[in-house]
Amino acid sequence: MACYAFKDNNKAEYLIDHLRNVMICCKDRWESKGLSKKIHNIYKVDETLVNELIAIAGLLHDIGKAHKDYQLNCEDACKEFTDHYILSTQFSIYLGRKAGLSELSAESISDTFNKILLKDLERFTEGNIYVLIVVIPILLHHYAQINVVKFLLKDLHRDFNVYTDCWEDLLLRLFNEVIYIMKTELSKKIIESAYETLTKSSSIKDLPGIPLKREYLFNLRKPPHQRFIIDAALGILNLCDGIVASRSRG
Repeated sequence: MACYAFKDNNKAEYLIDHLRNVMICCKDRWESKGLSKKIHNIYKVDETLVNELIAIAGLLHDIGKAHKDYQLNCEDACKEFTDHYILSTQFSIYLGRKAGLSELSAESISDTFNKILLKDLERFTEGNIYVLIVVIPILLHHYAQINVVKFLLKDLHRDFNVYTDCWEDLLLRLFNEVIYIMKTELSKKIIESAYETLTKSSSIKDLPGIPLKREYLFNLRKPPHQRFIIDAALGILNLCDGIVASRSRG
């Protein structure tokens, strides 16, 4: 059996193709280039880094579907991968920690989320921009389906057991390809962390939780000015996700 992003009786989309194509779309869209330039002009964040992080959000947004419990349901059909975006978010945090982003450490992550979602920030660390462009957009890319109670539970997904066919696709093909595309140091570290983690094992233990409060995530009455970055990055991710899925699934 293969590794699927979607499968029904008539059509199928492989996960490796979906992740690769959404990543490429996110990287190449004019909206991504415009957002990257705007963030650079306002906050002096490296323009190439912003563009690559938007692409990484596309690469990781559905990676939770690679869990063996989801893929074992694909023998006949799999159109729903309940809560996969939560696992994808946890894995993105895991990779941020592996890449050395101290803002995502167990001691700091809650404070990092609170600052980003509640306070106006005048400057961004690499950890801040990673959370704004990668972590939160991945969590929200299925915002209509979000079960807030579930993602607040620190032990929702303790482990990420990657299905064998997905492991081969992700490790031997996709992440190995992407390593050579990224130019900035942080982007390379994120992809290298994914590759090295999967090289060691297809079972990733002790995933981090997502210490967010509902009222912080949906703080729309008086959001901090950097909220536009989350919304813009989320819009690009949802746009590309929809474009790629519609081409493959009709």
